[in-house]
Amino acid sequence: MNSAARAQLIDSIAQLEDNQVHIVQEVAAQIKGSTEARDAYALIAKCDEAQLGQIRNIVDSMLRPMVELINPQSTLVSNSFSAEFRARLQAHHGTHITPLDRLAFENALAASCAAEGMTVEMAPSKTTRFWDLRVDGKQISAKSTSAKDIKLHELHISKLSEGAWIQDCRSARMRYDGTMTLLEAFLAAVQRWIVLRAYRLKSEPDALIYELVEVPMDLFAAIEHLKVQHFSSDSPRIDVRDEQGTALQLLLDRSDSKVTINKIPKDRCIVHGTWKLEGVASGPLITG
Repeated sequence: MNSAARAQLIDSIAQLEDNQVHIVQEVAAQIKGSTEARDAYALIAKCDEAQLGQIRNIVDSMLRPMVELINPQSTLVSNSFSAEFRARLQAHHGTHITPLDRLAFENALAASCAAEGMTVEMAPSKTTRFWDLRVDGKQISAKSTSAKDIKLHELHISKLSEGAWIQDCRSARMRYDGTMTLLEAFLAAVQRWIVLRAYRLKSEPDALIYELVEVPMDLFAAIEHLKVQHFSSDSPRIDVRDEQGTALQLLLDRSDSKVTINKIPKDRCIVHGTWKLEGVASGPLITG
C-alpha cells in the first residue's frame, strides 16, 4: 500500500465512531503483536501490504450502511452497549463472510456489557455447564444461530444440554426423573438466556439481519409442570404449555444424546435489538 493509500486509510479511520476506532486499534495491535493498542496510526505505519489490507477491509465494513433498531424497554441494550456491539458486528464482517459464531458472540456480548459499565466475568472454562458469562452477578447462557431452518417467529435451541443419560433410560419414570434433575440444575445455574439470530430475508437477500433475543426463564420453568406420562416415548417430543399458551417444545433426542428446545414463540421473548448490515449476502435465506 503506497503512502497515498495509507493516508487514505488513516482519513477513513478518522471518520469512524470512537467504538469503531478502538476496535481498529485492537486489530492493529494484534497484527503487530503489540500490547499497546492506543496509537493505531503508529502501528499502521509499521504494517505491511497484507496487514494494511486486513485493516482496510475492517474499516470499509464499518463505513457500510447499517440499520439499528433498539428496544427502548431493553434492560440490556442502551447507547454504549449498542455502539460497541454494532462496531463488533461490522468488524467481524470485514474479515468473515459467515455470521458470528457462538464464541465470537460471547466475546462481543461481554465487551458490549463492559462498555455499558456492567461487571462482566467469563465462565471459568469453555466446558462450564449451562452458562457462559456472568453480568452484574447474573449468569447468562449465550447462544448464536444461523441455522438453515431458522424461523422468523419461533426460536429453536439445538442443544440445551448433552444428555448421555437418555440412552440409559428405559422407562417414562427414568426419563421424567432425568429431565427434572437436569431442569433443576439448569435453572439454578442460569438467570438469563440470550440468543443471537442471524438470517437474510428473501425480500432483501443482500442484507444480513441480526436479532438479539432473550428467552424469559419462566418459559423453561414451565417444564416443571409436566407429568410422567408425557415421557412414555423413547424419544419424547413434548409440547409444553402454561397459562399463556405454548411455551416451548421439549425433545429428548436419544439418537444424538442431547436435550433440545424447539418452538419458543418469539412474541413471548424480548427482542433487545436488531441490526441490519447492507451488502452482506451470507447467512440463511428465509421468508419474511
